[in-house]
Amino acid sequence: MIVNMDELELPKTEKVKKLTQILDTIKENGNLLGVLLAYRDGGLIAENFRKNINFDNFTSMCASVLESAISLGRTMGDKKTAKVIAELGTQTIVITECDEKTFLVFDLIYESNFTTIQNNIQDYIHKLILIINEF
Repeated sequence: MIVNMDELELPKTEKVKKLTQILDTIKENGNLLGVLLAYRDGGLIAENFRKNINFDNFTSMCASVLESAISLGRTMGDKKTAKVIAELGTQTIVITECDEKTFLVFDLIYESNFTTIQNNIQDYIHKLILIINEF
């Protein structure tokens, strides 16, 4: 679990612990390869991935894709972009906007149970945002 400590206010360890618990729950409940929370500018807040990747590149690319999808939605007359899905061979990346500052990324495989995550996504997002904004 990597957390960008510069982005979080005190007490950092308590926030990290709470964010980690929620990401762990999401990953476990959905049988995911990974999940991360990032700022819309591409800055990583926290992650739980089974493999180590270049998170600076990955989160920046995901932020760019999300912003493009939001712009596309506005162009098409939609006010809210629900999620962006990228199917990549044996895995799928799902990018979901949390609020005007943050987003979640899910790394799925065929065996993942993303429906379970989708059914509870607003609860997870609400808890994450409260933790980021508390203290």
